[in-house]
Amino acid sequence: MTAWHTQLDGTWEIKGTTFPMWLSEKRKRPRITYKRTEKNTVELLDLVEYEAKDKTKQIKGIDRLKDGRFVWRGLGLLKVLTSQWQVVTMKGDVLVIRFEKSLVTPAGIDILVKSGAEVPKLRERVENYPESFGLSDEEKETLQWL
Repeated sequence: MTAWHTQLDGTWEIKGTTFPMWLSEKRKRPRITYKRTEKNTVELLDLVEYEAKDKTKQIKGIDRLKDGRFVWRGLGLLKVLTSQWQVVTMKGDVLVIRFEKSLVTPAGIDILVKSGAEVPKLRERVENYPESFGLSDEEKETLQWL
């Protein structure tokens, strides 16, 4: 049986979020690419990309699985920053992640869809059946769609 974390590999487009950075009109088409490293532990290269002022911006980090949660640490100048996140639900081409408050970001939720995948009526399904996506009614109410 394939380990669940291997299904994270690839690019995921953020479709629903509570994260203020994605709700600003300044950043468009946010997406996250995960790629497993060659380490024996569960470790992912984590590349966040978005469009701003007609340029693609990037935030690079490493995710390490620890006690069921990923600990993200930035690369380069961002090496001093860390945050924690976890997979709430992974159903085929839909991924729901919950991230904790960090030094520079609030806690929140992202709903992502695998790049190139079509997921009909995702918003409607999340709004009508939030519990099947691991969301509370309160989280559903604060979710905004991109």
